[in-house]
Amino acid sequence: MNNRLIGNRASVTGIWKRVGILAAVFVVAVIVISAVTNRGSDDLTVDLEAATLPRVHFLVEDQEVNALVGYKDEMDLTAMRDTITPLDSEGNAEAEIERNGNTIDQVTYALSSLDGEKTYKTGAGKESNGVVKLAIGDKLKAGEEANLTVTLTIDGKDVHYYTRVVAPEDLNIKECLDFVKEFHDNTFSEDGVAFVGTYLESNEDGDNNTYQTVTIHSDSNHVMWGDLAPEVKGDVQWDIKESNSTYTSILARYQVTCKEGDEATLYNVREFFRVRLNKDTLYLLDYDRTMNQVFDGSAKVLSEKGINLGIASTDAQYKTNKNGTIVAFVQERDLWSYDQKNDNLSLVFSFSNTEEDDVRNWYDQHQIRILDVENNGSTTFAVYGYMNRGQHEGHVGVNIYYYDIEKNDIEEKAFIPSNKSFVIAENELGHMVYYSKDQEKLFVVTGGTIYEVTLKNNQQNKIAEGLEEGQYAASEDGHLLAYNEKVKDGKPSKVKVMNLKTGKSYEVEGAEGETLHPLGFISSDFICGIAKESQKGKTVSGEEITPMERLEIISSKNEVVKTYQADNIYISDIIVEKNMVTVNRVTKNGDLYTGTTQDYITNNEEKNQSSITAEAYLSETKGREMRLTFEEGISDQQPKVLRPKIVEQENVTTLKLESPQKATRYYAYGMGNLQGVYEKASYAIQKAETVSGVVISSDQHYIWEKGNRDLVYDTGVGSFKVENKTALEACRDYMQQYEASEVDLTGCTIEEILYVINKGMPVIAVLDQNQAVLLTAYNSGTVTYVNPATGEKNAVAFDAMDQMTVATGHTYIGYVK
Repeated sequence: MNNRLIGNRASVTGIWKRVGILAAVFVVAVIVISAVTNRGSDDLTVDLEAATLPRVHFLVEDQEVNALVGYKDEMDLTAMRDTITPLDSEGNAEAEIERNGNTIDQVTYALSSLDGEKTYKTGAGKESNGVVKLAIGDKLKAGEEANLTVTLTIDGKDVHYYTRVVAPEDLNIKECLDFVKEFHDNTFSEDGVAFVGTYLESNEDGDNNTYQTVTIHSDSNHVMWGDLAPEVKGDVQWDIKESNSTYTSILARYQVTCKEGDEATLYNVREFFRVRLNKDTLYLLDYDRTMNQVFDGSAKVLSEKGINLGIASTDAQYKTNKNGTIVAFVQERDLWSYDQKNDNLSLVFSFSNTEEDDVRNWYDQHQIRILDVENNGSTTFAVYGYMNRGQHEGHVGVNIYYYDIEKNDIEEKAFIPSNKSFVIAENELGHMVYYSKDQEKLFVVTGGTIYEVTLKNNQQNKIAEGLEEGQYAASEDGHLLAYNEKVKDGKPSKVKVMNLKTGKSYEVEGAEGETLHPLGFISSDFICGIAKESQKGKTVSGEEITPMERLEIISSKNEVVKTYQADNIYISDIIVEKNMVTVNRVTKNGDLYTGTTQDYITNNEEKNQSSITAEAYLSETKGREMRLTFEEGISDQQPKVLRPKIVEQENVTTLKLESPQKATRYYAYGMGNLQGVYEKASYAIQKAETVSGVVISSDQHYIWEKGNRDLVYDTGVGSFKVENKTALEACRDYMQQYEASEVDLTGCTIEEILYVINKGMPVIAVLDQNQAVLLTAYNSGTVTYVNPATGEKNAVAFDAMDQMTVATGHTYIGYVK
């Protein structure tokens, strides 16, 4: 009995000893983990701070539209083209401010020209019953556009809000807004199919295998959401993108939830309308709706085959480690990382916050680009665009982050601010920034200068400077960079190709008399253009040109894997889009070069074999879905969901670099988005044509619009005849009276050219080296021209004019003020 008691007491004592040891180990572990996680008082891990800035929206025909976010920096007005707000009949704009807890000292505004060169009016807003009236008055002519900057002063600091405004001129904005809202509402109604179907143009151009994108050409079942039965979550944000007397473009942004069993799946939706009111009849000219699933790690997203992305774009951005056990992927501006071995699914970065329903968090003017995934899964990534919240809230720029998978935290490496809108900053900086973790160096290309920044001591080194357009190029993910390293007698004769991730490089050098041009990358292969100075000549429009004789595609081992060359055909430039290269070509006659048909090059490089691939599949209810498929499948389908925190740092490296060189660019907008940035107006027009869009120059001149022209127009130019000059010279001399800038419209069709004529500007059509005619008028089927060589004035059918210019590659010279 006593022995048992002694034994029991000894057992209890042993238990308590073990408990004490475990407790001590636990305390030590907590201390160690805390030390590792918090890194002392200077580097604490924190959540991303909540959004704080007010929003401003406008009342147009008593409807809330154009919700604007605030910018803490004064932005470049020419790069802030997004919404347009029609003024009321008295020339006023009415704004409402979502204060979000802020005390606003004053509201002021400035009205300025689209190019930002002139200020038409400044003033203070007058608030009454919660509405702030901005009295612009008669500063604008009917139909004229201008920039409006609204400034809120909060605690002595200014926050700026930007929109375009337009003076009323038969805009029919109320009818257009009412119609698109009725159409939108009817897509959610079982009884709405008759209304919706009336306006659709269903045909083979519609992809009826997917709900991710539906258009005016889709069938009514897909436009009506099929069996998804979505419910709108929160408010619909309505943005007016274009508004004129011919058409109005409106974009709706909202979220919907769809029930899938016991779960409700969240989707981000963008719904675009282009409508026209003509004699009391409304026409739906274009319709485009995209829905993309918001990835929810707590839902059943893993299957035996892989990671189910659901209804999403087929162009999934993802990177894997070398072993194919860890994948980082971006969906709807959220960065996720899945570690199959450790069964962890981490939401690495997101401005969204599902725990707090704040519309500011899901504002979509930013993007994430994965730069590198190390073998252990640590990931370098860039967040670029408008910063919704956090330390840089209200700024535009590029944030470089490093996700340490072992510490489960994120460290901000650098921030590069910009005074451009997201879509422009994305083009200028999105693919021209790269961070190498191995070297602890940041590389940035801007303003013709390549910067190498050592972040440990913030030491900046200029690798190259004074580079002009066409003297450097970067790969899609930014880790490969090529630039003209050596210039001999003013001619680039050597290209250096750098792998910024590894620090390795190689050089490409031309033969005697050759100049080398870095054109881009296709996968990891470098595209180099080779020209000869002896081939220098002119285009039929008189522009000096030294076209490239051949293209060489060079591997990372500095070996030529493919050469593109054709007899008597030269390359003027190329356009690289993903793994397709469009080659723009010219033919030679003496020293004269004439445009000819395009050609295409696809990538022949075998892709690195990966055990994880993006794959589309069809499901009965949701149509085409996307999945990251694992070659050997996933056995454990209930991962631990992690949310890394950000290491709070007192001094983040902020790089204020030189602004990019001021060169004219052409922006193609369509479907509520920027579709592309081009060096030539004709390329932008051809892109805008495919999306029924608009082309704007970088100084905010309208170059082209789909459909916004009169059916019949005459510039009023009469016949004229000129001797002792070529017809081309005579046409150019005649156009000097307009004091306008030339725009190369080579490659456009005559129907695309009519928009320019409708702006009161004759267009030169070049027939050969010396022969040209001046296009002065058109109607529904013919175009009228003056031939200065003969003094004759003739009208020909559209296709006849296209045939007259075919020998010059459809060379047209337009003019714009």
